[in-house]
Amino acid sequence: MKSPRQLLLRPSDVSLLVGLAILLPMHGLAAQESSSEPEPSLDLGGALRLNYSWQDYNPERKDRYGDFGLEVFMATVEADYGDIFLSAQYRWYADFEAIKWGYVGFRVDPDLEAHLGISQVPFGILPWASHSFWFGATYYMGFEDDYDAGVKVLYRDGPWDLQAAFYKNDEYVDASRADRYSFDLVTGEDQANREINQVNLRVARKWTLSDASFIDVGTSFMLGGIYNETTKETGRRHAAAVHADGRFGNWNLQIEAMRYQFNPKNPPEVDSRFVQLAGFRFPFLMAAEGSELTLNLARDFKPGRRFLEDATCYTDFSAVAPRASELDSSIQIVTGCLFMKGGLFTYVDWITGRNMWFAGGPGIGLESVDPDPWKGRLNINLGFYF
Repeated sequence: MKSPRQLLLRPSDVSLLVGLAILLPMHGLAAQESSSEPEPSLDLGGALRLNYSWQDYNPERKDRYGDFGLEVFMATVEADYGDIFLSAQYRWYADFEAIKWGYVGFRVDPDLEAHLGISQVPFGILPWASHSFWFGATYYMGFEDDYDAGVKVLYRDGPWDLQAAFYKNDEYVDASRADRYSFDLVTGEDQANREINQVNLRVARKWTLSDASFIDVGTSFMLGGIYNETTKETGRRHAAAVHADGRFGNWNLQIEAMRYQFNPKNPPEVDSRFVQLAGFRFPFLMAAEGSELTLNLARDFKPGRRFLEDATCYTDFSAVAPRASELDSSIQIVTGCLFMKGGLFTYVDWITGRNMWFAGGPGIGLESVDPDPWKGRLNINLGFYF
């Protein structure tokens, strides 16, 4: 038991208690504010993909009934801390490695955000103007699933989707590098052009028809420079597209029409009817001016079986028509199916091409001298995503 003397309060004790009475609520408020601070998050993922390929125009591969092996191992990082986030993916292919994207983002509000770094160029149907593993002609032209280095702003308000971007250059400072995922202008031999100072604008609106049906209609514009390392002059390039992506129950219809033009400042001895692009280690020529049409139809299936949960079968058509009458058009048709079970995705594609790069052709929109221009290849890709 305490003595009465121990219960007496001195003036200094009163001051202490008053101070504690003031500080303790403030400490509780600070603790409450601290507890409301966003918790940082980090998600790691990736994929391992194997690929089988058979080509009717490659005698060696045809005679040995195709090849099967590693296609790519990829690592994906997603980090988030409140209004600031990071997203990146790096890929190790069988014979080269490359970054796909990598940027830091900032959320201004729920409808507005900005990306700084290597981001997907806002052009055409997003995220892809195709259903197959093989993409469409726009991918090899540098207008589909393309990633460049700069800043992008995304604004979404109800059915409206507005994206604007400025890209200083492609994802690599080295324009001679053909080891890349995105298809870009590259230098090499007498070709000395590189991409600089590109502006993109994409506007789209979605109309909801029912719970399982909608149509997304939009238009895209691109304007950029072409710096020639030989002449030290800057040319121009531009493209415009209208596109529609419609979902009607289990059916998906994609339509895109594009007009493009590249005007490089080449030396007199270099033919300006063509520009040189590269991706996946291989440079090739493309008609510098022309039109492109994409028409894709797909249907989803949900068997819900033990070894097959979902499937999508499709036919993707794309064609490139050069403006120069002496050049020939390029056509690519991909018919196939995607089979899904958990993290396992299997693409089975038959690719038919006429005068088309990566389908037995010499490039895109070039003059064809092949008496049998139609080529075909079978591609089976098995990917496990985690």
